[in-house]
Amino acid sequence: MSIDHEELLERYLAISRAIAGQLDFQSVLRQIGGEIHALFQHDHLDISIILPDQPECCVSFEVGMKTEWSNKTREPCRIDLSPIRDLLSGRTDHIITGDAWTDGRFHFESAFDAPIYGANLRSRIHVPLHIHGDILGSLNISRHELHKYDDGDLKIAQQIADLVSPYFYALNQSEEAQRMARAEGGARGRAEALRLGTLRLTEGMENERKNIGMDLHDQTLADLTRISHQVSQMGRKKKTTTADIAKLEAGISTCISELRRIIEDAKPGVMELFGFAQAVEAQLERSVDGIVPKIATRVIDGASPLLDDCPDSLRTTLFRIVQEAINNAVKHGRPGNLAVTIQSDEKCIHVTVVDDGTGTNKEHERSARGLDNMRVRAALISANLSICGNDPLGGTRVSIAIPRSTTPHDTHHHHIEAISRRPHEPVDH
Repeated sequence: MSIDHEELLERYLAISRAIAGQLDFQSVLRQIGGEIHALFQHDHLDISIILPDQPECCVSFEVGMKTEWSNKTREPCRIDLSPIRDLLSGRTDHIITGDAWTDGRFHFESAFDAPIYGANLRSRIHVPLHIHGDILGSLNISRHELHKYDDGDLKIAQQIADLVSPYFYALNQSEEAQRMARAEGGARGRAEALRLGTLRLTEGMENERKNIGMDLHDQTLADLTRISHQVSQMGRKKKTTTADIAKLEAGISTCISELRRIIEDAKPGVMELFGFAQAVEAQLERSVDGIVPKIATRVIDGASPLLDDCPDSLRTTLFRIVQEAINNAVKHGRPGNLAVTIQSDEKCIHVTVVDDGTGTNKEHERSARGLDNMRVRAALISANLSICGNDPLGGTRVSIAIPRSTTPHDTHHHHIEAISRRPHEPVDH
């Protein structure tokens, strides 16, 4: 296949524009199917997505020709039975074949390979969807004819996969959060306050899901549209200059940075890389950036290694409580100083957010929903939450105490994993 650089770039931009604003896998795949077909012909297109709560399983979404791979009435496919198990498990970084019927990589004992024959899929390309270094799933492209794809097609397919992976990641996290919240919403015997708080928190996650779509539409799409205009202008020029290319590269770099911001909002990457204390410090810096008069911040860390040894779900839920407290103090307290302390004793790990702002004496200024959200998160990790005045200095003190007995084991993992993955609107005192 031969395609010039300018046309290739225009197709990539078209794929990005088609994705923006779509809020489910099937819609995204439907929108990009035509653009992928314009790059190279295919008779079958699908994506396989690894389930966050069942990493040993995957589900498929198809456009055009339908097969049993996307049959919603059947159980998710076990990865070890998938014809592309080597790719989904990370044992290989791509699969390309001229004849899938005779290629032994697709056929083994108990393999779910019947659709390959039933849909007459012969030439095939499979490339991974990567995010944060992990495999999210795969992009799969097939034709009826033999030996129709080459290394050039493989390279383009991987570039498309890299382009759409952040969008699929955001959708995957959002849908998983909602699914888990709905499942837990039906649990019996939970205290009424916790039940109501969970429902309100679920509404916050739904709003954040919409916000992701708005971010992609309002910011990323606008940037890509501007880049598209630049490409059109370059096409009308007799000669493209180095400055033109540099300007185009800067625009694309901005889009990539914006996508990374959206992903970081969905999951605090600093904590994964550097630990809880560093994540809190980064949150403090982001929250006070540009505030006038300047707010002095500090983190007093006496126990964060204990938190870093805890399950990710517990740490992330705790981080969300601290994040809300910080944003709340900055937005409503007008403090001059804001500090987060991490300490421990024989019984508990204590995390305290203290400011010297206007305080908590006006109860009517507090948001009942915001307080409920914080209490729900605390209850989900068996923590005690206290919000009170910071006497005698004034301001507000938010204290979270996590029993040491609960930290070695993730007793609430399945419930809090969905709740903790998505940030929501700041708490109003």
